[in-house]
Order: sequence, then structure tokens, then C-alpha cells
Amino acid sequence: MENHLARFREFKRSAELSESDAVKVESWFLAAYHAIEACAAKHRIHIQKHHLVPRELERNPAILGERTKQVADAFRYLDFEARAKFVYGGSGKASDLTRAKRSFETIESACEDVLR
Repeated sequence: MENHLARFREFKRSAELSESDAVKVESWFLAAYHAIEACAAKHRIHIQKHHLVPRELERNPAILGERTKQVADAFRYLDFEARAKFVYGGSGKASDLTRAKRSFETIESACEDVLR
């Protein structure tokens, strides 16, 4: 769990320091992944692959409780939409970046609650 928390802080800091929207989005995605993995590790569950995160959260709702769907949807947005627009393409707009940041903040908040 501590390794995931260290990675979470590292990637979150990278997003805060970067001026590149692509780096921000990828860093938010990676930070979110590690925050979720830390929550899962608290329940002795290891997801290990980012594309499995939403499915594993939904299969194991004890990880995040009543915020499971909200976090799974936010993670899907970061993984499948925001990364496609900013990291792999150049089509991201300011509103997309705002939604990506909000998605990250949703995941961060839920995970902080679980890890207290």
C-alpha cells in the first residue's frame, strides 16, 4: 500500500508542476490508478492492470463503498476519453481538461476517505 501511496503523491506532484496538458492528464490518470490500488490493497485486493480498475471496483464494492460507481466512471473518463484527447491526440479542449481534473479530484477524495 505504501508504494502505491508514494506513486500517487509523485504523479500528483508531476501534474501540479507541469505546464503540458498532456502530462497533467497522464499524471492525473497514473495518480488515480495508484490511489485506487492503495484502497484495494487495504482490502488485500490487487488490481494490477489499469484497464481492469472499473470492473474490479464494481466486483468489489467494499473497496470504495457507496462511491464505487462515481469513482469507476471518473476513472473510465480519465482512461478512455481524457487520455485519448490529450495524450494520444491533440483534440482536448479547456472543458475537457477541467473535467479530467474534476475526475481526478473525485477519485482522490474518495480514496482519501477510505485510507484515513
